[in-house]
Amino acid sequence: MKFYTISTFILIGGFIQNVYSEEVKKIEELTVSASPIGLQSLEHCAAPFTVLDGEELRGRQDSTIGETLSNIPGITTDRFSPLASRPVIRGLGGKRVHILENGVGAMDVTTISADHATTIEPIQAEAIEIIRGPATLLYGSEATGGLINVLTNRIPEYVPEFGGSFYSSYGVNPLEKLVSMQTEGGHDKLAFHFDFTRRDARSYESKTGQIDNSFYDTLNFNFGTSYVDTWGFLGISYGHFDSLHGIPINPDDPSELPFLESEQDRIDIAGKFNNPLLPGIETAALQVGYNDYTHTEFESVGEAGTVFDNEQFDTRIELKHVKLGRFDGVIGTQFGYKNLSAVGEEAFLPKTKTENIAVFILEETDITDSVHLDIGGRFDHESNDPSNASEITNDMYSISSGLAWDVNETTEVGITIGRSQRGPTAAELFSNGPHVATGTFEIGVSTLDIETTNSLDLILNKTYENLELNLTLFTNYAEDFVFLQGQDLDGDGAIDEVNETNTGSGEFQLLQYNQDDLFMYGLEASLDINLYKGNNGRLDLNLFGDYVRAELDDEGNLARISPARFGSGLNYSYKKLSTGIDFTNVFAQKDNSSLETDTDGYSVLNINANYNLLSGKQDLNIFLKATNIMDEDGRLHTSFIKDRAPIMGRSLMIGFQVNF
Repeated sequence: MKFYTISTFILIGGFIQNVYSEEVKKIEELTVSASPIGLQSLEHCAAPFTVLDGEELRGRQDSTIGETLSNIPGITTDRFSPLASRPVIRGLGGKRVHILENGVGAMDVTTISADHATTIEPIQAEAIEIIRGPATLLYGSEATGGLINVLTNRIPEYVPEFGGSFYSSYGVNPLEKLVSMQTEGGHDKLAFHFDFTRRDARSYESKTGQIDNSFYDTLNFNFGTSYVDTWGFLGISYGHFDSLHGIPINPDDPSELPFLESEQDRIDIAGKFNNPLLPGIETAALQVGYNDYTHTEFESVGEAGTVFDNEQFDTRIELKHVKLGRFDGVIGTQFGYKNLSAVGEEAFLPKTKTENIAVFILEETDITDSVHLDIGGRFDHESNDPSNASEITNDMYSISSGLAWDVNETTEVGITIGRSQRGPTAAELFSNGPHVATGTFEIGVSTLDIETTNSLDLILNKTYENLELNLTLFTNYAEDFVFLQGQDLDGDGAIDEVNETNTGSGEFQLLQYNQDDLFMYGLEASLDINLYKGNNGRLDLNLFGDYVRAELDDEGNLARISPARFGSGLNYSYKKLSTGIDFTNVFAQKDNSSLETDTDGYSVLNINANYNLLSGKQDLNIFLKATNIMDEDGRLHTSFIKDRAPIMGRSLMIGFQVNF
């Protein structure tokens, strides 16, 4: 482990002097769709952001959004199984990380429990955006960790030429077979999009042996169409998602083989209207999403347990106003409802209806030619009405601001300050029962207060001809932070284990939601260096690292916080060939909560290669990926079941992609 780290720093030292002597270049201009209409340039954005697309996205795509983003600075995963894996940003996950598909929430039930699969298929993504700061308030004040927007172009905003792609791969571990295709086109003013994906995998192998009951099988297809004219566009899409995935076996009860069977039908409507007949409005945008989601948790084959059902509707309207003095901006509203139920002998959540209505505003201006200001605000009114208790309502107020200063053509510094409020979720308020998949008995608290997060980010972006540095320092102070805490009522130093009715000893760990003030701080850094560029190709060195600490005022360290990491990689490309090798060192985590165990550090070495057999508009890429080459026994500290579900062992994947 030390050899790889020392070697990386030697490489840096050997090339850094030459890098600084090169001609400088300007910071690259980017855009992000998760920003409001007309305000999508990130050239002066003060908020920390990442946009994945093109070859970089293709090289990272995995079975879930969590796995796809797990090596981005500041982002890990809470992986419960190969298919149940959500992103964790700066140690925060679940409801605090808002996952969008084309600007509308995923509308599944992954925020309720870590064993639930996300219904967004990452292989169909054309780009993935991760953003924090003022723009997140447009999509909900609960996104205190961050916002992830997956773009799929399922409702085309323009009429594309006919084309598409076909993708297929085979992974030796866990014998995954993947077939995916998409096509789009149009004629005159009509456009269409269609995509399809099928995954099938057996239980995977770790260094310690097969992880039984970790199989998965998914089917996903989507169709969208739109009408495009000079006034804008209006379109609709329909998508269907099916999945079946196992929960790794509890070694204390190997006779249980729990698995989840999920199904989702989703309809989206989107439109943008230029110069609408509204005074002072330049552009109006509409997004509507409707979702019908069901999943059944089976304790074993033929034994249906809890059935989760979620019917959800979400609508947002954005209006970009004409310039008011020095300010450009948008105002808007978002409203929706969610009807969530869990039925069965081991249902831990009552049927709950949730309604939300919000108004928001985001404004931006150039104070000078080199100083840019963003400021946003949001008001939410939310009600949770359970079938077995009185309705609970909350009003939340949030505000955020960012200042970006272009020091010169190659250096940008920024600061963002925010105060956001999040109301307790139905699970946090009303849970009271066993959850077989996680092996827990969860108790909600109906008197939980609103959670208020105060955040500060300091950002530095430095770019030279052969070097690009990105550094973010952050700190959060959350008042009345809501967290799930293990109970030790008998005082023996271990989490109590109760039966399915919490009336005696049993197999379920006793957990209860609690509140305490939380202080978090950390950093994220990346450094990209071009080592060589010439007739014999291009060689780049990539480095990244991240660190986060989270301490409660009265209860010690927050549980399941991601450990520090350091990563390095070399990428070489020459004509139609591109190859890469990357090494990630995950350090041990010993800053634990009172009833949490340490997690050892580990290192992962991966290699990849891609070759394009064709040229021009059409291409045929064949690729090879080898992961965890050293066959490390890694445990994810962010996972509820780290002790029984280690990372995947040594694996090899081969595949191809045809673009036409």
